[in-house]
Amino acid sequence: MATTGESSTVPATASPDASEQPFLTPQRIRLLGIGGAVLLVVALAVWFTITAGRRKESYAAAALEQARDAAAQGNFGVAVQGYTRVATAYSGTAAAYEATLGIAQTRLVADQNELAIATLTDFLRTNPPPLYAAPANNLLGTAYENTGKFAEAEAAYRKASTLAGVDYLKASSLLDAGRAAQLARKTDEAKAIYNEIITKYAKTGAVTEAQVRLAELTAGSS
Repeated sequence: MATTGESSTVPATASPDASEQPFLTPQRIRLLGIGGAVLLVVALAVWFTITAGRRKESYAAAALEQARDAAAQGNFGVAVQGYTRVATAYSGTAAAYEATLGIAQTRLVADQNELAIATLTDFLRTNPPPLYAAPANNLLGTAYENTGKFAEAEAAYRKASTLAGVDYLKASSLLDAGRAAQLARKTDEAKAIYNEIITKYAKTGAVTEAQVRLAELTAGSS
């Protein structure tokens, strides 16, 4: 006969120690697989972007050379067409920037100064990098000078000097600005420009020319 009040106790089943569970559980394996797939997709996308960019630059450079060859042979119409295709099809590449400058240079050689001015002013409105904006302003100055717009030429040359990355280019553009100022009969401004070259860019080859021009202006006004 069982004793009243006594209860039989069933021992609880001990839960397995978490530390004894394997690290690579099915859930973790699935998560790692998903993460690996995502990384692979990202890596492939980056690779494709880099490769496509390199191919684009390569094709653009080849097309640019063809346009340059046409210009060198005097085929100005063909050259402008080639440059235009590069600038349009490969927008944003170095070749596209150079193609736009090539269009302007070809226009200048063909004595199409007004077309060159239109090309360059439109180009400069897009705010290109200084590496391309500086020569664009130099070409613009030349086009203005060819059409007798000497004050505008001086301003373009000054802008080119400001944007140029090295002293000898800065000084060379200032020499052009000084010449344009002289042609505009702005003698005092021309003197100031030449003095600036002598003072700031004494180590460049432009200083000798600046000294000669300044001496001529000074003698002429004495």
